[in-house]
Amino acid sequence: MSKLEDYSGEFNPHLKPSDFSYDALEKLIKTYGQLYKALDGFWYLALMEKSGNDEALACDIAVWEKLCGYEMEKITKNFNITGKDVKSLMKAFQLSPWAWNLKWDFEVLGDNHIIWKVTHCPTVKALEREGRGRENDICNNVEVRLNRLYASFFNPAIQVNCLKTPPRADDNDYYCRWEFKM
Repeated sequence: MSKLEDYSGEFNPHLKPSDFSYDALEKLIKTYGQLYKALDGFWYLALMEKSGNDEALACDIAVWEKLCGYEMEKITKNFNITGKDVKSLMKAFQLSPWAWNLKWDFEVLGDNHIIWKVTHCPTVKALEREGRGRENDICNNVEVRLNRLYASFFNPAIQVNCLKTPPRADDNDYYCRWEFKM
């Protein structure tokens, strides 16, 4: 039996991930990442409309502070990532559903020194289009805290330095750059 490229055919009550082709699984993973991002955005906007941006931002931070450890625990356990170093953190970042929404480069400067450069971020792109400057709060407040939480899950000695966040000089500029080192 050939692997499914999509699921537009007959209903299969016994469908398993192994029934899909590599390309279809990749599409499914990207879709799940988009859903993860959309859920985050929808609840934030709903709370912002009801209670204002300050309350939505505070709740966003509280939710992500809880999710960071939970997410890293699931990823490291399910993919047997056991290291306590910067490369282990970056391996887990690559498997995060959120990361499937981004495009990035890694500059490896040493075993425990990596620069993570985000070359596309749909969240920042949408916030820039919105034109209210909320990308500054998200990138310079929320992301700084969360990247430090992700790093401390692996090792409290991992330092996180924000090298660049919005505003961007132009559409070709990095969305953000982060240094992770021990």
